[in-house]
Amino acid sequence: MLIPQVKNGVLNIDKPQGITSHDVVDIIRKIFPTVKVGHTGTLDPIATGVLPICIGKATKLSDVLTSEIKKYRVKILLGVETDTYDVTGRIVFASVVKSDEIYIQERIKRFIGKQMQKPPIYSAIKVDGKRAYSYAREGKEVELKEREIEIFNIEDIKVELDKKEVSFTVTCTKGTYIRSLANDIGKKIGCGAIMIELTRLQTGNFKIEDSIKLYDFLKLDYEKMLEKIIPLDKYFEDKKKVNLDKDTYTKFVNGVAYDVTSGEGIVRVYAENRYRGLGIIEDKVLKRFVIE
Repeated sequence: MLIPQVKNGVLNIDKPQGITSHDVVDIIRKIFPTVKVGHTGTLDPIATGVLPICIGKATKLSDVLTSEIKKYRVKILLGVETDTYDVTGRIVFASVVKSDEIYIQERIKRFIGKQMQKPPIYSAIKVDGKRAYSYAREGKEVELKEREIEIFNIEDIKVELDKKEVSFTVTCTKGTYIRSLANDIGKKIGCGAIMIELTRLQTGNFKIEDSIKLYDFLKLDYEKMLEKIIPLDKYFEDKKKVNLDKDTYTKFVNGVAYDVTSGEGIVRVYAENRYRGLGIIEDKVLKRFVIE
């Protein structure tokens, strides 16, 4: 019996709580051992939700997909701070919550817009070739640089003062640390806060309602697993289509740049009306990117 070929594309996995993004990659690698596998945009072990897994040549798109806009549902606990900015850390501050619901909502909404944000010390950011969390675990001080992020929207704010909990949906740029946002919100309110729940609802065109839970994916037959891989031409179906003749395509696929009159960014490349892969247009020049 012939084993079906693994196609290039992306799996929209709903990551469960308690495992790392790299754990998910390792699991998928065991299923598809003959192709490259990678993820786009790390989720902490405490977090759940959308984790696009790139399969085969789609791993070349990791940086592109990682840079997409993100949407999260987050729950924070007021009146406490930890060294990790979330519920997994060591408590370093505790306070009484005196603010009312209207004040809390108003303070949270102030975070909409561009701003500078400092990543948490317990993060995977490299400092002098070493992960920041490694310094933190060793009890060493390390200064992380602030980075510019943008919060596009904060909505559906729900305040439960009896539980000291606040939940909301946030849409933001790549590189935004929701744990840092929770910590900053706590300081703005004046009582401290930590992240206790986080679900990524969307990254780019990948939405949680279209995802499959990791353990449900593992229950599928092999052929059904392959069907869950979204082909690149389908994911980028809204992008411009460039159709090349046979001779031009041969030159293009061999690395010869092709002049175009318009367009910018990723495009779908066809040769004689058959999909062949992705190209990228820069300064009116089409270059090969991910060729099937």
